[in-house]
Amino acid sequence: MARRQLSWARVLFFGLLAPLATAADANAEAEGGSADGLAYETIQNVDIYTDNATAPTTQTPPVEGWWDSRICSGSYCVYTNRRIANGRGLVAVTRTDDFQKFERIEQHLNRGENNYLQDPVPFKTTDIPNKGSGVTATKNIRRGKPLMAWSPVLAVHKSFFEDVTKRKERDRLLEAAVSFLPEATRAVFDKQRARPGDSEGTNRRSVEDIVLAHPFEIDLGYVSYRQMNSEEHSRHYVNYPEVAVFQHDCRPNVATFIDASFALRATVARRVQEGEELTVAYVDPFLPREQRASWVRQYRGFPDSKGCPCSACSPPGGPKGGKAAQGDKRLKEILRIRGELRNPDSTKVDFATIERFLKLYEEDRLHAKLAEAYELAALNFNYLGDDKRAKKYADLAVQAGIIEQGVDANDVIAMKIMAKDIKGHYSYRYTLKRRGK
Repeated sequence: MARRQLSWARVLFFGLLAPLATAADANAEAEGGSADGLAYETIQNVDIYTDNATAPTTQTPPVEGWWDSRICSGSYCVYTNRRIANGRGLVAVTRTDDFQKFERIEQHLNRGENNYLQDPVPFKTTDIPNKGSGVTATKNIRRGKPLMAWSPVLAVHKSFFEDVTKRKERDRLLEAAVSFLPEATRAVFDKQRARPGDSEGTNRRSVEDIVLAHPFEIDLGYVSYRQMNSEEHSRHYVNYPEVAVFQHDCRPNVATFIDASFALRATVARRVQEGEELTVAYVDPFLPREQRASWVRQYRGFPDSKGCPCSACSPPGGPKGGKAAQGDKRLKEILRIRGELRNPDSTKVDFATIERFLKLYEEDRLHAKLAEAYELAALNFNYLGDDKRAKKYADLAVQAGIIEQGVDANDVIAMKIMAKDIKGHYSYRYTLKRRGK
């Protein structure tokens, strides 16, 4: 939306990290663990792989608590918690400092619902032309209908893929991590390994391929001044196997966000008809079409794929046809106007500009990204003194924001406050006052 929302993880750490760390140290010995939160258990340094990256491990992690496998490459190691999320489990390939953050947010991870949110589930798995396995609706589904909420089962530090340069080493750690998941969770994870057209399962996806093809991300924030003033970060790719059933579309009909429990929630962003495919966006829909198509070709395409098969990237007439060119032009105009609307001191914004912006969003089918558009419309109508339309779009921004970010999102709360008192809001007639009117 108009203002970037501070990640829940970062907020939690700024407020909770110090007292949680102190409590952990004080209670560790009494609970039978170490001060760093690891279960007391004798762990041998076992080389679990030779030349085969998928060989089974001989180690078995404990059922209770976090466990350091001592399987490492440089500063990155495999950590496991089979108890977390009511036995769903979580494995992490990360650095020691970042692992400690996972320990300290365990209570939040445990709050994930881990369920389909409709009974019966309103979609089924089916083969999608040019895409492989996907899902289609089994009935009409209205906008705003929640579909699922699941906690992550795998977290991988984003820098791992750059810092560990040898693919064989990365495979060694990633395959070891997945092998430590509880059996039922591992079975769900492994469903992602099937490649389109590989009915015999002879060419399975690697864990790295899976992670990069579904690049959901969380940021655990900083814990030290040293980290805040360096290139170090705590951003992690996280995998949600149940969400992976959705195929990618640059103009999806399902919106996703990661909530305060780090669970990914999927909600219908526009009305879906029975038999229609349900899709999510795994890449930024505001990137140029060529960049989106390149990403899909690299991480999600068939071996002979020429790019993204969605209608936004490959409309009738092909990627070089008239409709594709129109889509490119429309997206450029959206980004240009968005830049003006984000600037409260812009002299180029008038009612026609705002109306044009909203029309372009509808034409480009950006139904899963309407929250920011409505917020910008509300603010700019109010800047220009149109309190009625400002109220209308503030209410719409709340509705779209709940779908795209959740009821407790900062921007949703801000729009609720604005909608209750449009004329008392700081934005009322802001631009007119700046122009001396």
